[in-house]
Amino acid sequence: MRWRFADKILSFEAWRSILTIKAGSLEEYSLLERWGEQGRAPAILMLESCIQSARWLAEASSEFSVSLEPLGITGWQAMEGLATGERLYSLLRVEERSEDRITLVARQRRIPPGVAFGFAEAASGWEEASPMRLTARLTPLADRYAPADRACLWQELRA
Repeated sequence: MRWRFADKILSFEAWRSILTIKAGSLEEYSLLERWGEQGRAPAILMLESCIQSARWLAEASSEFSVSLEPLGITGWQAMEGLATGERLYSLLRVEERSEDRITLVARQRRIPPGVAFGFAEAASGWEEASPMRLTARLTPLADRYAPADRACLWQELRA
């Protein structure tokens, strides 16, 4: 089974920032049910969503020549898993970048079902979300994915 960890790219500035949204699928909601918990996507998938958003930032910024490999994560605090109808917004901003490394500051917000939350709200008010730092090595994209396939999927996420 393979999930998409970002369903839509809401905002993107090359080598500066990315804002993504993730809505859990039925398969994700049912992952914890077998252990007697309410249907939720596990919190670790929310962290993975953030890492995948960071990969999209590096890949699209480099015209699909590099990706990233996480080296360290600090400040991540597990939230309760994503429930049915909730949306997860991830905002990542580049803090430092060299030829082979990148450090990003990331924040995530969960929006409950039924709450109107549009692009204007998603683009502001991030101070309340706890920051996380992701340090990663920039690696050739072709070592991990077919660049043309990733470029095509990027167009779908940006549509």
